[in-house]
Amino acid sequence: MSVQHLFPEPLYFSKLERVLTKKELKIFDEHQKETQKNSGNSRTKDNYVLEHKGLKNLKKDLQTQVRDYFDKVVCTTNITPYITHSWINYTESDQFHHRHSHPNSLVSGIFYINADKNVDSVTFYKGYLDYRIKLDINKYNIFNSSSCKFPVETGNILLFRSSLEPF
Repeated sequence: MSVQHLFPEPLYFSKLERVLTKKELKIFDEHQKETQKNSGNSRTKDNYVLEHKGLKNLKKDLQTQVRDYFDKVVCTTNITPYITHSWINYTESDQFHHRHSHPNSLVSGIFYINADKNVDSVTFYKGYLDYRIKLDINKYNIFNSSSCKFPVETGNILLFRSSLEPF
């Protein structure tokens, strides 16, 4: 008998190889003044924050990670990946980031500007679960789990298929 992995979901976990500059951090603080309520936290009204000229180097660094994901995971030559939208979510200690998906996208990403690995985490849910029968699982594994939680810290870069639902 053997059990095969069928259509596993890749989660690209990397880290920014530098510290954010004071100028970049100041831009993030300035954006916090122009936010809108989100479900559980708040987010920038600007959906293109990486287009800010002061974030040019950060966008370049993140774009390098996106290309690396495509080179190592997607393994295609008929598409040139690029970052289309970028915004900042602000989550206070008594808040949360809602479960959601990113439609009309192939790959999504998260970059942590300020996170504490002892407290902060991200949970991913399969975006295509079948809820018709609820089973009581006595031992979770990669085949019967509907979610997976990862601790995160400042500078982490996560890239994943947009069909996954982060929370």
